[in-house]
Amino acid sequence: MSSATAAFAVEFHHTPLAIPDSAKVTVSLDTYPGLPPRPARGWYYKCANVALARDGSLVACWQLSDEHTSHQSWLMIARSRDSGRTWGDYRTLSHANVDDHQAVWVVPQLGVLRDGRLVIVVDRGQRAPGQNWPMLSDWQKPDRGMSNWIFWSSDHGETWTKGEQVDSIGGEPGYPFELSDGTIAFTRTSSAQTTLLRNPPAPWNDIYYRNEIVFSDDRGKSWTRTAWLADSPFHGDCEVGLAELAPGRLLAASRIGLGNGRFGHPSRLLFSDDAGRTWPRAVPAPFYGQRVHLAKLTSGKLLATFRNVWGTPGTRALVFSPDEAATLGFQPTSHILDESRCSLDADTLTLRTADGRTGAVEFNLYPAQDDRSRVELEATLRVESAAANACAIGAGVWVRFLPDRICLADRPAAGFAFDTRVWHTYRIVRDAGHVTILADGKQMLREPITGIWQREVRFGSRTSAASGREGITHWRAVSAKVTNANDTSIAWSWAPRQGYPDQFRRDRIVVLDIASPADGGYSSWTQLADGRIVILDYTSAPSLESFASGRGRAPIIRAYLVAEKDLTR
Repeated sequence: MSSATAAFAVEFHHTPLAIPDSAKVTVSLDTYPGLPPRPARGWYYKCANVALARDGSLVACWQLSDEHTSHQSWLMIARSRDSGRTWGDYRTLSHANVDDHQAVWVVPQLGVLRDGRLVIVVDRGQRAPGQNWPMLSDWQKPDRGMSNWIFWSSDHGETWTKGEQVDSIGGEPGYPFELSDGTIAFTRTSSAQTTLLRNPPAPWNDIYYRNEIVFSDDRGKSWTRTAWLADSPFHGDCEVGLAELAPGRLLAASRIGLGNGRFGHPSRLLFSDDAGRTWPRAVPAPFYGQRVHLAKLTSGKLLATFRNVWGTPGTRALVFSPDEAATLGFQPTSHILDESRCSLDADTLTLRTADGRTGAVEFNLYPAQDDRSRVELEATLRVESAAANACAIGAGVWVRFLPDRICLADRPAAGFAFDTRVWHTYRIVRDAGHVTILADGKQMLREPITGIWQREVRFGSRTSAASGREGITHWRAVSAKVTNANDTSIAWSWAPRQGYPDQFRRDRIVVLDIASPADGGYSSWTQLADGRIVILDYTSAPSLESFASGRGRAPIIRAYLVAEKDLTR
């Protein structure tokens, strides 16, 4: 290795920072006092919450059920008196089931107030025998119905009040937290219909999610004041976490609901300068998260924990400064289960890919709003070998690169013979109802996009197929410009001297655990008096092989015991 190449290898990290197994503690049990025997497939969990009580103990809360689509549901409480190393005092806060109550508890969220009170807000969904587990947009309709309920403890979680209903909306409440002026707040999600989306995507089609902040100005006695936090059909913000950066200055982090997040939208960071009454600014977050738990560390920096939504699902963490919140902006991410398939030297990125999820190396850029958005993507690359989708570029339409041919992946007859085994610079432009492909400045193809346009803007391989055929490609430069009318527009460029295309992920996003998409990642965290951090999540934590095959184990509740330095390089 030359000295220049050696220096290059030291400068850029190849793999993301991960938490060692020695920092992980299993919190959940196989058998709980007073509950039925463990189901044959194992208990199912929804959300894990942790808070530091005023007596120094840690209090945890989660939903326990017989399966993901619960028939039986319990709100569970546990406690640790040794900073999260061991857990005990397991008890049931409340029980709801389909047969006896025609309702189930869905997702509890736990918070602690400055006066020492602990508070849980949880949504309750009506579900009679024989009824399905609906999407939120259906569950909130009058013929079904949801509501939010609140439980209080004034003795460090030893005893709790009987739950009281605070609304008839429900909807994925966020954790309750207290502003500097004593106001208590949480967020909730509801849905609305729109005609603004072109080709509105499944599973919600012309229904989108919007998020509302709910306030109590009398220490939790009433919850009558509300404000819209986000109301955008082009994003569908939901599962929103809140933090206060300075008195009256709030930061929110949302999950993107449009198309269930599959187009690659990062989370959004939204800002309020008037204690949450209005939310005039939003920017792309540098992560792709669901149910973000966001708060300040004692160092003054922010810690966000979240379920990773794009790439390999599981629990992730990011430490960043308040000043970075508005400046980090869009950052590419990637779907790479096997990091060894992606390597970088001084002037070339080499991808060794295979069709399907296990062998994919796919870099995600900001998506197009719809078929009217202009997408320009330029790449300098060489195909050593490739078949099917082993080398592909998504520029609002998918373009497939074979050693001797380039074609539209979803219209294979539209293509041309070309030797891609030597270096060429390709430019793909999707605009005015057509896609144009140029090679070294010469137009080679112009084709209507009717019936084949996509929102995705990506490059590398394409994960949709699963033939198992492999490919090797080399990349020297990629740039993209996406111009959206009602959504964020980006201009992004990359060259090997900058590191990997997803270098931010490798440098800053910490892997806590890997989990199947539906079985993990909804997390919570708190900081102890000595500065240590305790993160709780529910995770199925399978191997990569079981994740790729869909054969992960039943989820568990897990604690991660870390210091702030463990979450940064």
